[in-house]
Amino acid sequence: MSGGGFDSVMVTMSEYFQVAQEKQASDIYFSVGSCPWLKIDDELHPLNTHPVLSKPEIEGLAREVLAPEQLQNFEARKDMIDACTIQGQGRLRVILSKGRGGLAMACRLIPLEVPKFETLGLPHILKRLVSAGSGLILVIGSAGSGKTTTLASLVNHINNSSQKSIVTIEQPVEFLHTNNRSYIEQIQPHDTGIRFDKLWHAGFLKTADVIVIDGLQKCETVSLGLSAAAKGLLVLAALESNGGVAEVLKNIFDACPFAERENQRRLLARTLRGAIWQHLFPLKGHPGFKPAVEILINDRVISHMISQPGNLHLVRPTMAAGRIKGMQTMHQALETLRQESLVKEKFISSFEDSMLAYYVYPVKEAF
Repeated sequence: MSGGGFDSVMVTMSEYFQVAQEKQASDIYFSVGSCPWLKIDDELHPLNTHPVLSKPEIEGLAREVLAPEQLQNFEARKDMIDACTIQGQGRLRVILSKGRGGLAMACRLIPLEVPKFETLGLPHILKRLVSAGSGLILVIGSAGSGKTTTLASLVNHINNSSQKSIVTIEQPVEFLHTNNRSYIEQIQPHDTGIRFDKLWHAGFLKTADVIVIDGLQKCETVSLGLSAAAKGLLVLAALESNGGVAEVLKNIFDACPFAERENQRRLLARTLRGAIWQHLFPLKGHPGFKPAVEILINDRVISHMISQPGNLHLVRPTMAAGRIKGMQTMHQALETLRQESLVKEKFISSFEDSMLAYYVYPVKEAF
């Protein structure tokens, strides 16, 4: 990258990180010709007390946290996503891109310690799901919905409760895990030089009991996840989607060549253990977020619906009726949020309207 050394940077990334932590921000945004911005409880706030940034200053901030080879990749591709550690403070997921006005950088703050499952407000049924010895568990949500944090907390739970060999395949690696009762290897595919279609044959997967997949393309995640689950491994996989569990199942089948859909249906019906769709809402009156979570447990009834063409429209009503088994729809989760009065109604209503727009089945079958 050309222009501007560290001497031209008025404020270091470490100092910006500290400001963001003090203000309990989740993200920091830098762009040429603007002061930095913070995202706090899902709302954007300019740091007007800080200077308007030039291209050399943003380049200096990037060089402060990214390795030379990472910056070389950026120069070649014009965008990149990676993660780094701010010594003694935490980690950052860094997205570097060429914006309309020049260089732009978005940084997500990641704590050094993996959040404990109990602090995230997630359904306890998830612990039961990951205690299974094998099968596929899907964690679904839009960007910024907490999928990576949920996966990290589940890995942490397994690490503290079981003796397993765990391999995470992440792009990028955000939370750093330390071996406790389990052995954990964290892999960034771009760093290995191994082509994705060869990953399953790579040595580091051969001895795994648990595989975690995050940050890959949907087709890559489904392909690797199903292959691993079919071989008896436990697979936790994140999928980005604005729709719910039923929509993701439909998307998986639609993306599969028609001649292979029957086998895909049977394989997913057999290997799927469960799926959740989550969304985060800012708490009313104080910092923090509350998740709303749709939950599917793959019992015999759900498995039959997945395996038979034309039955996916029955999945959501079956989930709604399956609360005694730990299932619930997003609509039911939102109604619980309303009753708890922890989240402003405007956020719930806005999300409710948007989620109905993504439903592929009639509204009368939505709940």
